[in-house]
Amino acid sequence: MSKPTHRNTVAAAAALASCVALAGCSGPLSAIAGPEASVGEALAAKTAALSPKVESTISKGVLTVGIDTQDGMVPLYVGSDSGRAYGMDVDLASALADELGLKVRFVSVDDANPGLGTTCDVLMGAVDGQVGATTVVGDYAEQASAFFHKGDTGIAKVDDLSSKSVGVQTGSVSQTALSKTGLMMSVKTYDNLNAAFDALESGGVDYVLCDAYSGAYLSARYEDVCLAGTLDAPKAQGIAVSSQNAELADAVKAAYDAVEKNGLMGLVRRRWVAGMDPLSASSQVQDVPAGSPTAAGETTATDGSSGSANQASLAAASASHEAGSNAATV
Repeated sequence: MSKPTHRNTVAAAAALASCVALAGCSGPLSAIAGPEASVGEALAAKTAALSPKVESTISKGVLTVGIDTQDGMVPLYVGSDSGRAYGMDVDLASALADELGLKVRFVSVDDANPGLGTTCDVLMGAVDGQVGATTVVGDYAEQASAFFHKGDTGIAKVDDLSSKSVGVQTGSVSQTALSKTGLMMSVKTYDNLNAAFDALESGGVDYVLCDAYSGAYLSARYEDVCLAGTLDAPKAQGIAVSSQNAELADAVKAAYDAVEKNGLMGLVRRRWVAGMDPLSASSQVQDVPAGSPTAAGETTATDGSSGSANQASLAAASASHEAGSNAATV
């Protein structure tokens, strides 16, 4: 995995902060209201100049964006003590609203019943087929458990993993997924992912297995920690729109394509996942042996779930993003 240094990640964050704001902004603020204008004046001028490209939203001139804040999946969504929201979902949705000529508003929803068309116009982080009567646009992130290793070895092979030690968060989806395979690894459990990555850096474990995006976010703290492949096949996550709102779905698709083309998507990825390339079938560790049908039981915890110590630790690690970053009240 090609991975920029933390300095480059911070630089990308600064660049993105000048390009994306809650009301939308596709160019430097100085180009909007003159080099002497304040940020507030510049945003006010940009908002006044917005020209909506779509009318079929629940609030006129506004794109209402649903985010499932209960999952607390860093870095797609990062909450703060002040009640502000940050993350890939916030940055991307703000950029899409700008392309659509709309203001943006964020609401907390349940992804199983997001109220598309009534509570929100779009839902971030949707997997095709998981929410009924929707059209899923784009594939800006992926769901998968992934191995991380100190040093770039490319995608690991089963022989590379066998007899090695691996750190996992106690009670996580990744721990359960590993227990259902036939991989012969020495498992060490940690209360949160930060502790697991510290152990990886110090040589306490050979690998860490966790949510791929949470791991990529944390890896920015370590110049030599890299993705070593996913345990399972990645599931694409996109932006869901009600299947009854074809006009909005087409407009969001055009805006998404524009954000990919103009480079903002790349900035978002560098800011939040250290420039990790999108995951695909080629990212998966091949020929992982199947486990016993009586493998360890199910768990409802998730890597980075809001009820765990992991969430608090990851939120603390995100402090460097808060100053000058996109923020929204959800």
